[in-house]
Formats: sequence, structure tokens, C-alpha cells
Amino acid sequence: MMNRTISISALCLSLITAGAQAAPQPMASGEAMAQQCAPCHGTNGQALTEAMPPLAGMDADTFERAMLAYRDGSRDAVIMDRVARGFTDEEIHAMAIWFEQQPFKPWQDTTLEEAYDASNAADKAMGGQQ
Repeated sequence: MMNRTISISALCLSLITAGAQAAPQPMASGEAMAQQCAPCHGTNGQALTEAMPPLAGMDADTFERAMLAYRDGSRDAVIMDRVARGFTDEEIHAMAIWFEQQPFKPWQDTTLEEAYDASNAADKAMGGQQ
């Protein structure tokens, strides 16, 4: 009787664990994920430097094609290939839409409040583990 109780308990625990693993995780917003690009591409993708192109206002299709090419290795990269591999197609699409909606603004004109908001969005995207 004891073995049967243990077996049933183990089966129930296995089913509960399997069900928990199957539940889809909510995806962070395009804005939250896009803020991870800020260190190189500027707050809200608004950097304008020789080495880093601005992402703000970039056509969504252009952004997606570039990220997918970095991810599959068909576009040369120093860092972006590794960055792109961290995102799913859906996440790349969400970031593309968000960046496309951002007006281009040189980073020098970014307010402290905008930088703070970007930092908070990035923190949320990382689950508070920055």
C-alpha cells in the first residue's frame, strides 16, 4: 500500500512538473527587449556614430532582415551574431516594430528621464538581473 501511495504521488508530481514546463512564458515587450541595444546603439536606438548605426526610425523589414542574417551567419559581425542568436523570430519582429516607431533623435538630445525610462525597460526585460 505504501509503495502504491508513493508511486501515485510521484506520478502526480511528474504531471504537475510537465504541465508547468509546457506553459508558455510571456514575451517581454518590444520596447523592453529593444532597450538591451542601448549600450551600443543609444537610448531608444538613437545613437549616431560612425561605428553604430541608429536603430530609431529604421524600417521594420530592414531591421528584421539584418537580425536574421546576423543570427544565421550570412551577415558578417563581430558581436551582433551572438546578440541576434538570443532572440526568437517573434522577439525580433517586436523590436523591429518598436524601433520603426521611434523618431530619430541624436543621443546628445536625450533627456535624463528618457535614459532612466530606457534603463527601467531594460531591467524589466532582464527580469531585474542586470
